[in-house]
Amino acid sequence: MKIIIPEAIRQQALDTYKSVIQNTSHELPVTVLHIDGNYCFIIQGNDSAKLNNLWVFDIGLEITADDYFYHNPPTFNEMENAIMMVEDEVMPLHKLLAPHSGLYTTDAGIREIAQLTVFTENKQGITLTLSNMESVFNRLAAIITGLPASQDCLPTTKSFAVTLLILREVMHHLGFMDINIFPL
Repeated sequence: MKIIIPEAIRQQALDTYKSVIQNTSHELPVTVLHIDGNYCFIIQGNDSAKLNNLWVFDIGLEITADDYFYHNPPTFNEMENAIMMVEDEVMPLHKLLAPHSGLYTTDAGIREIAQLTVFTENKQGITLTLSNMESVFNRLAAIITGLPASQDCLPTTKSFAVTLLILREVMHHLGFMDINIFPL
């Protein structure tokens, strides 16, 4: 987790938070996940004017793929090593997040995951449940452990695998039962 957050990331986080908060209709805390190339961040707040907390992690689409995935799709051991690293990054937040918060994103990669399974659509965007996200992860795991990739329509790119991995670990270890995906 980064201690000193560059101003450009801070501004991107604030812009993302404002985009999400204007589309939410309840007064519970809002948690926003964003996965970028060389970092990912989680924002939490409950007010449209400012965010309460910003955490930036040294995990992202490119950096995690470059550091952990040497094959496409990744091997079982590569995925296991990446899972352990991502868990170590996100698990400390479990006790820091406000309870009863909803999880949100505007990430196209997470939208792609939702569109590969069952999702609920509403006027603000789409909702992907933990169990439906897990079914996509299990399909990727089947490919990683030997199912021919041609037997499924899942993308086999490293960035897809990283996005799914980070989303899975965030939802599991931070206790989110679903994620709401808003358009940009």
